[in-house]
Amino acid sequence: MKNKVFHSFIKEQKVYRIFSQIAKYVSIVFLIIYLYLLFSSSYTASPLIVVINYLAILTSFSGIIIFKYYEIPSILLTVFTEGELSPFFQLNTEERQLVWRKAGREDLLPQEPNPDYISTHLHLYDRYPWKKIGKIYAVIYLVVILTSIFYLTSVYIETGFQN
Repeated sequence: MKNKVFHSFIKEQKVYRIFSQIAKYVSIVFLIIYLYLLFSSSYTASPLIVVINYLAILTSFSGIIIFKYYEIPSILLTVFTEGELSPFFQLNTEERQLVWRKAGREDLLPQEPNPDYISTHLHLYDRYPWKKIGKIYAVIYLVVILTSIFYLTSVYIETGFQN
């Protein structure tokens, strides 16, 4: 069980890195399309430029949401709701310290931390529900991106981005 808990933490960190990379690459793609439209056509006042700008801004904002979603590992968030029964307390000292550092803490975790210590130092009492916010944002983001890509594709098919 203990090994399974730590592997779920490692898996969460890999997913965070993957989402961060995807957001970065999508932003770069929108930047390239934007620069292409800006310098190779007369669409400087076009709705296409506005759509690309909004997509680039939205994707950049996604980086903030992704960061907040994964800022504190899920295994530490369970300490707030489950207390001593949290899987975090099943980890060995080195694994606990690694998880603690992934939450942005440079100080050493006490040998036998209690749930109140963790909740207080990570400010879990007044933390927004970023897991829920992130899931809602992901749905909205996908709808906006897919709708915009459909729009841009249809304009390209009809006009080829030319006047």
